[in-house]
Amino acid sequence: MAQQWLNLPNPHALAAIIDASATRKIVASQDIVDDRGTKLWARDQPVSQSLQQRLLERKLKQPLEACLRAEDGVTTYQLCEALGEFLDSGHVLANAVGQWATPLRNEVQRLPLHAAAQLLLTAVHATRPTVYEHAIRGMALAGAMQASVGGERYDLRLALLGGLLHDLGLMYVHPQYVDHAGLLDAQDFRHVATHPRVGELLLASLTDYPPTLARAVGEHHERLDGSGYPLRRSGDAISPLGRLLCVAEATLGLAALPTAPLARASLALRMVPGEFDGVWTGFVSAAARNAAEQLRSNDAGDTEDLLVQLAMMNTEMAMALEQAQALAEQAHGSRVVHDVAARAAVALERLRAGWNSIGLWSAPKSDGNLDSRYEIGMAATELRYRMRGVQRECLWTHDELSPQDAERLAPLWACLAGQAA
Repeated sequence: MAQQWLNLPNPHALAAIIDASATRKIVASQDIVDDRGTKLWARDQPVSQSLQQRLLERKLKQPLEACLRAEDGVTTYQLCEALGEFLDSGHVLANAVGQWATPLRNEVQRLPLHAAAQLLLTAVHATRPTVYEHAIRGMALAGAMQASVGGERYDLRLALLGGLLHDLGLMYVHPQYVDHAGLLDAQDFRHVATHPRVGELLLASLTDYPPTLARAVGEHHERLDGSGYPLRRSGDAISPLGRLLCVAEATLGLAALPTAPLARASLALRMVPGEFDGVWTGFVSAAARNAAEQLRSNDAGDTEDLLVQLAMMNTEMAMALEQAQALAEQAHGSRVVHDVAARAAVALERLRAGWNSIGLWSAPKSDGNLDSRYEIGMAATELRYRMRGVQRECLWTHDELSPQDAERLAPLWACLAGQAA
């Protein structure tokens, strides 16, 4: 099944490769032949727009990625250069991984770059610079996390490769969803949610990398409590390297924030016990403590106002949980409504338990300390984000809802969005 899927060129990856060929020399490493034996492109012929036209809706004998090579593609020397630029950037995340700079530099220059992985990295570098920067940061962070616990050089190289290649699947997603600012709705999120699995299949089918690497790439958005995607794996079903990449990816997502990114990441990783591996959340929490990020008074709201916000969200969450449980238990409801409501109830119970364990609901109202106010503010922001994400988490695996089902679920989503009547 995976081979059949790969033999039909993906239009978004193909477009990126064609665009990259304007500045990089990408050629056919073998004759490109369709499934009927018709030669579409000759070996050693440079890629051009003509190839894109010939490949449209044509099933190939071999996957396109296995038929091309980037003659001046991304090299380990260039990866070392990019790593060095990041480590010297002064970014708080760079400072957090800086103490492992020597082993990172030593092993990056020895990383094996398979031709298919190099091709896709080259296309990313040429056409999606923000995704490439994310890959470099992922390589540095995942490598530092592994280096922090010691182990074999083999383990360090796998972590570096995992951080570097974990988002290759995004090449197969329309850029409008990858570059989208804010929280995607369930329908749009379906396009993005498959990218870990796509990356896993690419590495497993087209490269000779160890199966553990491909598997971990497919798991980098999973969660130990089963709340992740795309396969909702949980507990021991997630590999050790996959657990590391889960924390690395979540941290990278928050590291782009302008204010106290490590503090925010530490809070987000700890907010629901059992969601992430404690070894790796401990790495981020230690990094946040060591960073001692400077907080400004205008970055934190008034304590009383923040506590009012948290109290309101607590009430909204309780109302949403009550509605979700009622919908899940109704005998006359549709199967889709039952499934969605039951998932929402589990997600809300998990979220409430996590925030109760942190204890911010009972934060002292008289505490005017800046750090305390800032933590409450971060808690309120993260909680609102998580509440709005419950709808997407519960809906994205379903096809478009019927008008009747959508109407029955609407009050539940209104509660989570703070719009309940």
